[in-house]
Amino acid sequence: ATAAKARGDDTTFVSALDAGAGTGLAGRFLRPIVSGPMVGVDISQKMLDKAAKCTLKKGCGIDDEVNDDEKDARLYDGLVALDLEAMTLEETLLASGVTRSENLSKEDKQGFDLVVAADVLVYFGRLESVLGNFAKLSKSGSSLMFTCERSSEEEAPLGYRLLTSGRFSHTKGYVLNVAKDLGYGLVSYEEIVPRMEKGKEVKGHIFHFILGGESSGAKEEL
Repeated sequence: ATAAKARGDDTTFVSALDAGAGTGLAGRFLRPIVSGPMVGVDISQKMLDKAAKCTLKKGCGIDDEVNDDEKDARLYDGLVALDLEAMTLEETLLASGVTRSENLSKEDKQGFDLVVAADVLVYFGRLESVLGNFAKLSKSGSSLMFTCERSSEEEAPLGYRLLTSGRFSHTKGYVLNVAKDLGYGLVSYEEIVPRMEKGKEVKGHIFHFILGGESSGAKEEL
């Protein structure tokens, strides 16, 4: 919804990549704003098998099946077990078996319109490779949204650090610099609390970028 507002329309995105989809929890929130193919990618086939059971009316955050007159359908148009740093457009958006991809225009087949990575980049230290691949899979003007755990420049002079939890946290400045070098412009930024851990708030932040766009409406102070 945040990405839709930033585009200034009532929006639906033509296509979406749920990067690190897991069991499909993020897909439940993405589906209403994606009019075309939504593809989930994760390294774990077992996680994707759970996401494959989700439909518009049940699973992925819905405990009880919704009873109405609308026809039910799969939540995702495609689910693929791949490495986020190595996946290609031919294996995702343009893969055989991905429903609704055949209806895309030539322009829309050039890349995803929206890429989301919710609570995924905490498993990466350096982000150049994974964000670079997101850019390769995206068309010009597309949105990229993701969350990270947050560290200060003093805590992580390299821009990222490994936490005792086994996850990585990243500084705002590091993320902005990597994204800028890849051609992304910052649209919005917010500090968040993604979850509680041992009774304490985990520091996090959420970024929204546009590929090929100029940074606007969001502070880029490091």
